[in-house]
Amino acid sequence: MSYARRTDGNHAEIRDGLRAAGYTVLDLSKAACGIPDILALSKCGASVFMEIKMPGEKLTDAERKFHAIYTGLCCVVFSLEDALDKLEKIDERANG
Repeated sequence: MSYARRTDGNHAEIRDGLRAAGYTVLDLSKAACGIPDILALSKCGASVFMEIKMPGEKLTDAERKFHAIYTGLCCVVFSLEDALDKLEKIDERANG
């Protein structure tokens, strides 16, 4: 089993920014095996896995495998604004 050696430089900003915006966030960055960095609960109650990457970074092989088999909501985010935008879009779709 391999563990992430470090979190991305924008990890804390995104995690803490989502929490400050009122989202519940579970930090999974130590989980390994390709599991995304955080699990966020959208305002409509949807659980969304988010893989945090610095701009230009790509998914690892383990991360690609997770994304390929997981059928729930899962996305890659590169900034706090990106994460907020994706959560807001999920909430908009849920609310019609």
